[in-house]
Amino acid sequence: MQTITISQQMNKALCNVAQELAVTMVRECGKRYSFDAETAIRELGLETVTMVQKNRSSKGKEAKRERILVAKASFPLPFNGECKADCCQALRQNNGLYTQCQANRKDGLDYCKSCQQLADKSADGIPEYGTIQQRTAVDIFEYVDPKGRKPVSYTKVMKKYKLTQEQVLEEAGKFNIIINESHFVAPTIAVKRGRPASAKTPKEPKGAKGRPKKAKKVLQIEGDEDDLFAALVADANEEQDNVSDVTESSTSDKTAKLAADKAAKEQAKKEKEEQRLKEKQAKLEKEALEKAAKEQAKLEKEAEKAAKEEQRLKEKAEKEAKLAAEKAAKLEAKLAAEKPSKASKKASKEEPVKDEEPDVVKKVEFEGKKYLKSKKTGIIYDYNEYVKNGEQVVVGKWNESKNKVEFQDAGEESEEEYDE
Repeated sequence: MQTITISQQMNKALCNVAQELAVTMVRECGKRYSFDAETAIRELGLETVTMVQKNRSSKGKEAKRERILVAKASFPLPFNGECKADCCQALRQNNGLYTQCQANRKDGLDYCKSCQQLADKSADGIPEYGTIQQRTAVDIFEYVDPKGRKPVSYTKVMKKYKLTQEQVLEEAGKFNIIINESHFVAPTIAVKRGRPASAKTPKEPKGAKGRPKKAKKVLQIEGDEDDLFAALVADANEEQDNVSDVTESSTSDKTAKLAADKAAKEQAKKEKEEQRLKEKQAKLEKEALEKAAKEQAKLEKEAEKAAKEEQRLKEKAEKEAKLAAEKAAKLEAKLAAEKPSKASKKASKEEPVKDEEPDVVKKVEFEGKKYLKSKKTGIIYDYNEYVKNGEQVVVGKWNESKNKVEFQDAGEESEEEYDE
């Protein structure tokens, strides 16, 4: 079996021809059957065709060698300010966006094989479009490559590929790429100010160069009769001069008319361009005002929401305070209505016939602790014991002059000595 060897360059050319043929056929089908051919090309992956090479070993066994496929977006994405350490450190032009090369780095080098060849050819050892370090050292919109070129606006690329902002964000999300919102804002075009250029008045055409023609002499033969030949020559000369004057006048008028028409067309074109720029500027200003109005409405809505939340919390706090006050009042009324335990029982045993008025107490605080104080005797009871167990445990007596509680000794349990 005869073996045909094809060079890598020829193989690549055949691959490119097949890719172009497929793209052309899809676009022709899009025209005939009315569908978006560019979207179909991106979805079919015809923009990024990978060539697979097969090599035969010396023993006759086939050894497959495939290129490493790198996942690529369906269309160019803008620079997002990140630097991938495992990828080539050179920049690619990428439709004027100047993004990082996605190929793997060559062993021991900063660039891939292709970018390394470009770097070796340059005088400073830097690839044609610069490096990712130079790109990240400045703002994403301020980069200038070694030849003085700047990145184009991403809105131009979107217009070229007929893309929307939602399509770009969806594609970027597949690769976990966050795109700066500034890439979706079209750059403003500066409107030239000043007086419009005055229309140039066309210059009158000059006459023919050189010396003026001499008038031809008319010969006259002496005699009574006029020479017929001389008369014919004179008439011919006069007619030729008249034709020459008419021709020069017609040429001059035609040239002036062409110049005036050209100046009028240039003036109309200039006025049309100025009108277009004015309309575009007005549209941009209108969009900016609408955006500001939306932001203002959003802020007002958020402020109104915060005010409602603050009012709700305030009403809730007032309600809780009111319930706590009512609960405390009920507790004080309950304590005032109940009879003292020990003193009342003892008094009832000693004097069963005598009716004694109930001891009215009120809640007081001393040194951060709550107590019950008798309004009649000033005896201090333990608040917690009374609330939990209903026991009237005497802990001391209130000193009005010192405005404090005088606690009794541990051995004194009764309140009789305070009554004495």
